[in-house]
Amino acid sequence: MPPFVVTKCPNCKKSNRFDLAELKKTDTMLFKKLTLHIATESEEEFSVTCQQCGRKFKVTVKGGQDGSEK
Repeated sequence: MPPFVVTKCPNCKKSNRFDLAELKKTDTMLFKKLTLHIATESEEEFSVTCQQCGRKFKVTVKGGQDGSEK
């Protein structure tokens, strides 16, 4: 089962669920930012569209190389 990102829309406050593998595959370099804090930890920022209201917002995924939340 692929990892999912569950977040709330800042506009309508409803919950959204996104497939992390799909976000990494379809997101462009304009919206994606990778920042390495330490060799094993990173943050990735994605621009997504709310599944309820249709407005765009950014979501930041934090985790290490093993996929676990740090």
